[in-house]
Amino acid sequence: MTYEHSVQAHYRAVGLLDRIVAGLREAGKDPSAPTVDDLAPADEFHSAGRHATKDLAALAALKPGSRVLDVGSGLGGPARFLAATYGCDVTGIDLMPEFCIVATELSRLTRLAERTRFRQGNALALPFDEGMFDCVWTIQVQMNIAEKRQFYGEIARVLRAGGQFVFQDICAGNGQPLEFPVPWASEADQSHLIPPEDLRMLLGTLGLKEHTFRDVSATVLAWEDANRPPAGTLPPLGMHLVLGERHAEKRGNSSRALRDGRIVYVQGVFLKPA
Repeated sequence: MTYEHSVQAHYRAVGLLDRIVAGLREAGKDPSAPTVDDLAPADEFHSAGRHATKDLAALAALKPGSRVLDVGSGLGGPARFLAATYGCDVTGIDLMPEFCIVATELSRLTRLAERTRFRQGNALALPFDEGMFDCVWTIQVQMNIAEKRQFYGEIARVLRAGGQFVFQDICAGNGQPLEFPVPWASEADQSHLIPPEDLRMLLGTLGLKEHTFRDVSATVLAWEDANRPPAGTLPPLGMHLVLGERHAEKRGNSSRALRDGRIVYVQGVFLKPA
């Protein structure tokens, strides 16, 4: 199975927008005019949610009007946050067609369609010219990608000289095997984790200069502990809407792997020399 087909098989979702709209109603929000904060429990589809997005945005110190490419943009939560909070112009690209459709509609509902746009595409062949973006941003995407040099090479290519690559990602920890499924992979052959130092070195070989590289595993674990719903209950909006029927098993396996040191979380900012 190709990378593209494997990822689409794992993340395929049907009726996602309807479930989000129903969740907004259940939460007492206006589904015709939600705010970016209303949507955050569902459209910040990554570990530590909006908390992580805020951390990364603070690291990036983005300026109004910055051209940002969000690779693996999912439902568009981080893109809308950057547009609404920092005045960025954000393009999102994701392999999943439904994610892009839902992200586009949520941006319309939040009145952010002029500053955010989403298109379906493959991160291994970004459909953009060289040096188009001031910042390339990605949260928890490379775990599905075996061809990491090609993935990060494309990111470096579309980044302008003097621009920055900003990311949060999951890396291999102590070498012990994972239990599947996890949020990013249904089976072992869909998961391609590398140690943090390998990631760090790869970015350097592609000409990107380290500005910040930090382990945030403890922060993510603390967030998970603080935001775990009581047993047998689910909030109206949450990652379970995207993760599907096996959401509890996926998140449980991932949380144990983090607690046991089998995975680690890193955040980084790397610069493309001017």
